Amino acid sequence: MTEDVILRPVRHEELPLVLAVENACFEDPWPSEVFEAELRHSWSRCVVAIDGTTDRPFGHVVYWLVADEVHLLNLAVHPDARGRRHGRALLGHVLDEARTGGARFLTVEVRASNHVARQLYTTSGFKQVGLRPRYYASDGEDAVIMLCDMGPETAGDPRT
Repeated sequence: MTEDVILRPVRHEELPLVLAVENACFEDPWPSEVFEAELRHSWSRCVVAIDGTTDRPFGHVVYWLVADEVHLLNLAVHPDARGRRHGRALLGHVLDEARTGGARFLTVEVRASNHVARQLYTTSGFKQVGLRPRYYASDGEDAVIMLCDMGPETAGDPRT
């Protein structure tokens, strides 16, 4: 990410802008109630990526920090902002938080057809460890379960 990008916790008043990014990214986007619930949970982290020149969100990541585990729930970069390594930077933020918090592993479910996301996770040290058949209610698509072992053999910094 360039220096004109800011990563910070989502503010409740900017949820409509975060939802606009969510809606642009996914066929089955999270509704506002889900984001609002995540903002209330002590174990949940909602981070927004802000364009420092326009002060507008273009991406976000939501993840849980529970005991020695981090579970990545949602990572989105607006289609107009893709191809600039913002997804890697958001994932890098989560991995940094996991390491700082002493997490042993990080998990994520990703659509089987989302080859771009699966490649991002694979090149960042994640391995496929399972499958959730018909996980996505909207279309019955399978979810691939991926895990990143936070031990010393974990792949390098995904932002490079």
